[in-house]
Amino acid sequence: MSELLPETAMPMIASAFGCDSAIAVTVAGQARFESYAPRAIIISGQEAGERLFLVITGHARMLAYALDGRMIVIDDFLAGDLFGEGTLFNAPLGGDEVAAVERVEAAVLAAATMVALMGKHNAIAMAISRLLMARLGALTRRLVEGTTLSATGRIHAELLRMARSSSNQTITPAPVNSQLALRVSSTRETVSRTVNALLKRGIMRREGDNLVLVSPHRLEELVF
Repeated sequence: MSELLPETAMPMIASAFGCDSAIAVTVAGQARFESYAPRAIIISGQEAGERLFLVITGHARMLAYALDGRMIVIDDFLAGDLFGEGTLFNAPLGGDEVAAVERVEAAVLAAATMVALMGKHNAIAMAISRLLMARLGALTRRLVEGTTLSATGRIHAELLRMARSSSNQTITPAPVNSQLALRVSSTRETVSRTVNALLKRGIMRREGDNLVLVSPHRLEELVF
């Protein structure tokens, strides 16, 4: 195992690639551990991608920039998430850059190494296939929402999705208005008004730093 890769990364590798501990050890032996300070650029769209990243701790974000300078959030990556997988197929990044939102510690694998591992281990190849299908589905969904929903509808849809991704309909922690606005191509003011309206109507409620979805069906009705 790489001396730079912490022992705590092993369960994360096994989970991300859907493999047993023996294969996880093999993957870890080919990886390097790298750390990125908040706001550091991890991948630039101008670079030729040659590495795959598994987030061990922290939060990274893929961004794109419109011609008018607006910043658009393409995707967020938290502990256990993979990014840079397009390099395995000589595909473009999908955004202009991936940057650290907070300090990111990641296991980094060379593209050629990952391709070899995929050829030897079916579990890894299947994990990458599932990842690509999930990313395609998410991007398609956002494209459809961007052309068919109002700004308020996109906010409702994103809140519904975030709440349903947890077992108890709770967004932990509650999303920062400015960050949620970037995700749905809206404004902080619109997000603030929309969330406050949901709180007043009892569709959502705050519990400490969390946002709880009280009535999923009522929120779902507001999407369209």
